[in-house]
Amino acid sequence: MRKEKFKIQVGDVLYEASIMYGKVIEHKVVNVFLEDYVSGWKTMVVTESYLGRNTKFCTDVINWFDTVEEAEKSLKEKRR
Repeated sequence: MRKEKFKIQVGDVLYEASIMYGKVIEHKVVNVFLEDYVSGWKTMVVTESYLGRNTKFCTDVINWFDTVEEAEKSLKEKRR
């Protein structure tokens, strides 16, 4: 769960409804930074999960959920 509703910050726990893995994945935010790409600066979020430590674009992370129940509901809808 996020510490504050309108922020993603270090220590937050978010839930991804993963179609590829067919389950909900719990991610803990461990770092946030900016990275310079050819197309411009991007906000990157480093997370830890059972898959290990990964770096994700912020635009992907903002679509994750605050609770397991919300993520499971979304995953069921996506499977239809």
